[in-house]
Formats: sequence, C-alpha cells, structure tokens
Amino acid sequence: MNFTTALVFAGYLSFSNMAFASEISLLDNAISILNTGQTEQAIVLFEKQRHNPAAMLYLAKIYMDSDLDEAEDWIEQALEVNLNNAEVYYVRGAIMGRQASGSIFSALSYAEKSVNSFTKAVELQPDSIKYRKGLMQFHTSAPSIAGGDLDIAKVQIEKLRQLDPKVGLEAEINYELSQDNDALADALLQQAKQTYNDIPDFFFQAGMLQQRKENYQTAFEELTRAISKNTDTQESVVAKYNALYQLGRTSVLGETNIGAGIMALKQYLSEAPDLDGLSPKPWAEFRLANLMVLNAQTLEAKRIYLRLAKADNKELAKQAKKAAKKI
Repeated sequence: MNFTTALVFAGYLSFSNMAFASEISLLDNAISILNTGQTEQAIVLFEKQRHNPAAMLYLAKIYMDSDLDEAEDWIEQALEVNLNNAEVYYVRGAIMGRQASGSIFSALSYAEKSVNSFTKAVELQPDSIKYRKGLMQFHTSAPSIAGGDLDIAKVQIEKLRQLDPKVGLEAEINYELSQDNDALADALLQQAKQTYNDIPDFFFQAGMLQQRKENYQTAFEELTRAISKNTDTQESVVAKYNALYQLGRTSVLGETNIGAGIMALKQYLSEAPDLDGLSPKPWAEFRLANLMVLNAQTLEAKRIYLRLAKADNKELAKQAKKAAKKI
C-alpha cells in the first residue's frame, strides 16, 4: 500500500468511525428522550435512524400500545435484519398476540406467528425468564384451536422453577388463575406471601386476585402492602409500580379510597420508570381523571379527558371522548 492509498484508507476509516459514533449517539439520545416520557420527540429521532435495527425495535415497542399495524410493520422490518435476535422474536410474539386478540378473520394466522415467535425466542435464549414467561402466557391464554397447549405451559413452569424458584411459584399461581382455579391460586399465594414476605410480588398478585373477585377493599389492602415492600430486582420494581397503578384502578372500580387512589396514580405518573410490563401512563391518567370525577374535581378531569381524546391509542381516545361527554 503506497502513502497516498494509506491516507485515503485512513480517512475512510476515520469517516466510518465518526458516522458509526454519530449513529450510536443519536440512538442514545432518542432512548434518553423516550425515558423522560417525550414519546413523540423520541419517535422522530428513531425514525431518522429507520435503517438501524435497534431503532426499528424501539419503534415497534412504542407503537405496540397505540397502533398495532404500525408496530407490526416495524417489527417485521427488524426481523429481516435480526434473524437471530431473541428480543425481536419476543416483541414480535407480543405484537402478533395482540393482533390475534383484535382480529376476527386473521386471528389464527396471527396466533401462529405469535407462538412461533415466542418459541424461537426461547430457543435462542433458553435461560431467559422473560421469554419463557411469554411462551407460557401464550399457551395459557390461547385456545387449543389457536395453538394454546397447557402441557407446554406446564413445561415452562418447571423450567422457570429450575431457573428461579420464586419465578416458578409465581408462574404456577398465574397458571391456576388462568384456569379459574381461584381457590388453589389463593392457597399458593398465602404460602408465597409467607416465604417471600419482604418483596411486593406476591402481595401484588393477591391484590389482583381480590380485585378480580370484586373484593375491592381487600384488594386495596393487599396492594397497599405491596407498595411498602423492598424492590431489589427489576421484577419487584415492576410489581410495586403496577400495584400503585392498580390501587388507583381499584379505587375506580370500588368507588372507595378515592383520595388514596388519586395519590397512588399521581405517584405512578411521576415516578414509574420505563420498564417492560408496566401499565401505559396515558391509561393511568385516564384512571386519575375517573377518580377526579368521583372527587368532584370535574374541570380538571375534563381537561385530562379532552387531551386523552387525541391520544394515538384508539381505545383510550374512544373512552376519553365518551367520558368527557358525561361531564
């Protein structure tokens, strides 16, 4: 290589490295903005990197809560360039599962894509608790005609128990709840709360069971215990903040503990981190407006409803418009 060629090659490498660093910087900036709750601004930045596989995945996750067709487009693009990425398959499984739930004519096709994606994610990362939980949840919620298989769900429970006894117990409880075996689930929960008394996870589950049974005061008490517990793991953080959200929702459903419910939702909106598994904050705002109506704060509630009526999430926008008309 002569001197001139070496200079050109070095210049090319320098330019390539700068471009790569710039792309990473832009992606990090978009992620930081997303984590502050500025979703629209983050979308603009991610779309400027539409050929970046990581940006495609983030866009799919963002749109999953507002526009499933858009989410599907992005995750399919991500899959084309990430054939061995377990997270892409996991997110695709979640998106296709939601599409199956909202579709009549294409439900079986979407369900097949969903289960195949969750299965592939587990194949790629067999020690992932998140991916095995996703596969288990598909098989407990989908009917057999759509690919649901309770035997496969039970296999996942055993695998989860081997990976983490606490997670395995949690999965077993969720399995019994999915089969409407409330008495058995309740017995397992009582055992779990004694064994894992210092974390919120099982108190949150107990609260959700009582909420489902319309025992709203008992649900409120269990959820209140949940938010007082330690959060040493990401799972426990998710359980604690979901308990805050569900405290507010329980107050709406039972029309009780209104003040405490408002405080819980405000705390959720101001403190909840951006983690998978947490309830979307726009829905928390909707529940907050519900409670404000019950608390005679109708003007403030209507302002929230009118803002949410313009939300990208069609179901949320529909419910917000309907609620605003009643004030």
